[in-house]
Amino acid sequence: ILDNALTESVQPFTHIQPTIDDESVSVSVSVSVSVSVSVSVSVLLSVSELFEISHIRTIYHMFIAVLLIFFLSTLAVDYIDQGRLVLEFDLLFFAFGKLGTVTWAWGVMFVYTLLVPYYTLVFWGSLYHSLSSKLGLSLGTGLILCAVQTCVLGLFPIYTVVNNQLPPASRFIVILEQIRFLMKSYSFMRETAPVVMRNTPKEGESPRFPTFSSYLYFLFCPTLIYRESYPR
Repeated sequence: ILDNALTESVQPFTHIQPTIDDESVSVSVSVSVSVSVSVSVSVLLSVSELFEISHIRTIYHMFIAVLLIFFLSTLAVDYIDQGRLVLEFDLLFFAFGKLGTVTWAWGVMFVYTLLVPYYTLVFWGSLYHSLSSKLGLSLGTGLILCAVQTCVLGLFPIYTVVNNQLPPASRFIVILEQIRFLMKSYSFMRETAPVVMRNTPKEGESPRFPTFSSYLYFLFCPTLIYRESYPR
């Protein structure tokens, strides 16, 4: 026994394998997470409290005053040198040029997204439960809708941007609206088609479809998940 005790006492420290309990690990992780959250909250509170100090507010107001002085001095120098205020908006006008083309391109995409997906769903849903070949109806309607989507929301905006040589900001508007309308129409079909498939109407009743007003609201609502109503 004495020999075993002496042997264990002279073993290096690296050979000792401490046992760690799962509960202690979870407790330490939760404690570290709570500590990090509390630290971040305290940092935000301290930053907001800084602006309540009069000296910090004075420095903040000094920066604003210096910015206004630079702005007024630039206007004064331009007026003295050239006898008029030089407000250079040429770059802004160039970047947002050809707004007429942007407007009618956006109108075409909006009218298509508003009417075609909605009435395609109504047409497909009104025939889905009455026809025996549900798969053929779904495949045919889906392929036709995909082809039209590709032409109107896929090729048409790109052709408009390239053919009319739109400036940077104008083409940015067209491409972003193209992506938004694609995602909105896909979300609408993805969320409503399974509901129509599951809810078989009773005899003599017509299938229940989403209201047109809710779909119109969804096109302008800042979300990509279609719902009949949203919490306010």
